[in-house]
Amino acid sequence: MNIVLLFSHTLTDPQIKELTTDFMCENIIYMPQDIKSIWQNITDSTSSDIFEQFLLENLKENDYVLIQGDWGMTYKMINFAKDHKFIPIFSRTTRNVKEYTDGAKVLKTSIFEHIGFRKY
Repeated sequence: MNIVLLFSHTLTDPQIKELTTDFMCENIIYMPQDIKSIWQNITDSTSSDIFEQFLLENLKENDYVLIQGDWGMTYKMINFAKDHKFIPIFSRTTRNVKEYTDGAKVLKTSIFEHIGFRKY
């Protein structure tokens, strides 16, 4: 079982453990940096073709794809994944936010903690 990450971040150890044990993923496939850079900077003119091609080259039916990012592109890729019988999932997290005031500036730190993966 493979999983492709359409995801801007590097997986944490708990996420890797869940994917390899609970989801039985033997191969975790990150996007190459050039494709990842496009995923991180989606614009109105960004085509989904490069992401679709990447999925088709790396997945087979019933493989997983972790999809999180720009709302519109995420929606498009979830539908593409389902149309090709891939299983789209997302990561659920808790967020602990701390806010500090430094004169005229407000500083905010967000700490995310993985809860689990869920199918779209």
